[in-house]
Amino acid sequence: MNNKQQRPDKAYIWVNIDFDKVKHRINAVTCQIDRVIQKYQLSNQTVNPGKRNN
Repeated sequence: MNNKQQRPDKAYIWVNIDFDKVKHRINAVTCQIDRVIQKYQLSNQTVNPGKRNN
């Protein structure tokens, strides 16, 4: 017999979110990711132009 109390399947947490701040932060992070990808692609093309990707 199992006497442990069962956990509820879902827990709801109510929070106040400033969606404008969240959106701004997501946009800032997305721009940084885009810059990193572009930098990686440029360096990858110039460093080994003859190397094949398998």
